[in-house]
Amino acid sequence: MGLIAPLFLAGLAALAVPVLIHLIQREKNTIVAFPSLMFVRRVPYESVRRRKIRHWLLLALRLLALALLVAAFARPFLRGGVAAVSGGAREVIVLVDRSYSMGYGDRWTRAQAAARSVLQGLGAGDRASLVFFGTGAEVALQSVDDRARLEGALAAAQPGPEATRFSPALKVAGAVMAESTRPRREVVLISDFQKLAWAPTDDDRLPAGVTLTTVPITDTDTRNLAVTPLAIRRGRFENQERATFTAGVTNRGTDAAEGVALALEINGRVVEEAKVTVAPQASASATFAPITLTPTPMRVAVRVRDSAIAADNAYYAVVAPTAPIRVVLADPSTRGADTTYLRRALAIGETPRFDVTTLPAEQLRDDTLQSADVLVVHDAPLGDTAAAAIGRFVERGGGVLLAAGTRAAWPQAAPFPGVLGSPVDRTRGDTGRLGGLELGHAIFAPFRAARSGDFSSVRVYGYRRLTPAPGTQVLARYDDGQPALVAARSGRGQVLAWTTSLDLSWNDLALKPIYLPFLHQALRTLAGFDPRPAAFTVGQVVSAGPASAGRARVVVAPDGTRSPLEATRGDAFDVAQPGFYEVRDAASDASAGTIVAANVDLAESDLAGVDPAAVAATLTGPGGTAAVAGAAAAPIRDEVAEQSQRLWWYLLLAGMLLLIGESVVASRLSGGAT
Repeated sequence: MGLIAPLFLAGLAALAVPVLIHLIQREKNTIVAFPSLMFVRRVPYESVRRRKIRHWLLLALRLLALALLVAAFARPFLRGGVAAVSGGAREVIVLVDRSYSMGYGDRWTRAQAAARSVLQGLGAGDRASLVFFGTGAEVALQSVDDRARLEGALAAAQPGPEATRFSPALKVAGAVMAESTRPRREVVLISDFQKLAWAPTDDDRLPAGVTLTTVPITDTDTRNLAVTPLAIRRGRFENQERATFTAGVTNRGTDAAEGVALALEINGRVVEEAKVTVAPQASASATFAPITLTPTPMRVAVRVRDSAIAADNAYYAVVAPTAPIRVVLADPSTRGADTTYLRRALAIGETPRFDVTTLPAEQLRDDTLQSADVLVVHDAPLGDTAAAAIGRFVERGGGVLLAAGTRAAWPQAAPFPGVLGSPVDRTRGDTGRLGGLELGHAIFAPFRAARSGDFSSVRVYGYRRLTPAPGTQVLARYDDGQPALVAARSGRGQVLAWTTSLDLSWNDLALKPIYLPFLHQALRTLAGFDPRPAAFTVGQVVSAGPASAGRARVVVAPDGTRSPLEATRGDAFDVAQPGFYEVRDAASDASAGTIVAANVDLAESDLAGVDPAAVAATLTGPGGTAAVAGAAAAPIRDEVAEQSQRLWWYLLLAGMLLLIGESVVASRLSGGAT
């Protein structure tokens, strides 16, 4: 017998207080003053020293009820009687790492054997859960006592393409253990314990009283080659876009890898092979001959042969020609603004390329803007015809950049972002400075990091006053508070107003390093340019792109599995395995124009480990026990035994029933004394 709070037994001593008082209490004589005793009859006085207890049953009920209540608060438990109360049953959770690094050598076979040994050790009344984890956690079976089902689920599992993350599995184990009332609760963590998978947080800590056993599946000598992400450099030759691919390989072993063959595949066909030598714990790369890009997306893969882990033996990418942004540059028909810097800046762009058409502002009409993505009006007045055409252009999704010099003028109506005022001359005294940048806007995204662009160094000699229209956003200001860059949306398009020139007439921006990236980013934002990455990582969610109205589509995975796209998810899908995904028309099975490449997380290919004992010690909650595989089982803690037995509840219930019985007996003996 044991007690969790033995100090509560001191309350039993208080039970004797009312009995002692009752037994030693003496009657006190009361003296009454009376004028004459001649008429009072003399009565002999008998001294009663002690009172007697008449109703022993009533007193016993009261004392026993109070004793049971005190014992309940002391929280007793049976040290040797856990089996009698709960049969010593266990709640066991087996967490099995099935990340792709577990495919190294015979690690997966050893992990299955370790898990099978735990399952075969289950006793009568024990329950077990089987959880597989990688980046996330999958509960195969939860709290079952069917050993055959558990072993069957274990045998059917295989390593997947995910990386190792302990946190999801530990959260699942903690939730299951928190609901369990078994006296013995154990978690067995089977993994290769990679260092990059371990990021300890308080949320991962297991509940109190849980025993954590770690089973490391590691190797003393590890060798692995992993293909690194593909570097793609684009260029143009004879008016055709070409791509040069540079592939790399990392050696995670302790010996140099000589004559490693890297094969470049285009649409499933090997076009070139290069051999490299990779030093231990180092990387090497090879650059292949340029490839002319075709109008349709190309499936590019770089592979290495004979590596220890198959999942990182290849890197996949989808490469397609970059569609140029079609720009119409409108300037005054008379001699005015100099567009030399502007045209040269747009001629440099390659990602994407800018296809520029120049015409006078007076010729802006619906037909001249029909094929444009972006319109740049550089210090030119806009008549009613041109303004109306610009309005319709913006409504259907076009972007407009208005540069306001001395000649600029536009109507006071949508989609134009405000009313232009008179010029401000800053040639005398201090020149104007740019500031107040709205760094949260997409235009200034490349300049958010430190030392990524200094707009305050630009000297401004003149600009136009602008009163922003309602609903517009001021993205930059001058040092006197006047707007420098204003954005306004209309329909599906957007208009930007730059209140100074884009040449050297009113500022020296064109001479600064930020001129080119600022101008390119502004036009990319106006055109809605959002290039799809050449490759994604397993576990990401990818958009399937726009679809024809009423046309159902399916996604074909690298292993040939077909899954319908769900409109409820915005026609997005998960990439769950490395390789190429293709979106097809459900009815005709024709390609819908979307191909996606997916690769494993290369951090998983680094087999450097962390000490399992340190992981177990960090994860064990108060009252828990950390153990390493093969260590002796820890004895059951007093708190765990008491919590599983819950004797206090029965004692409390018995005390309450006795108090009720005491009330019934007292009511029947009313009028008597104890």
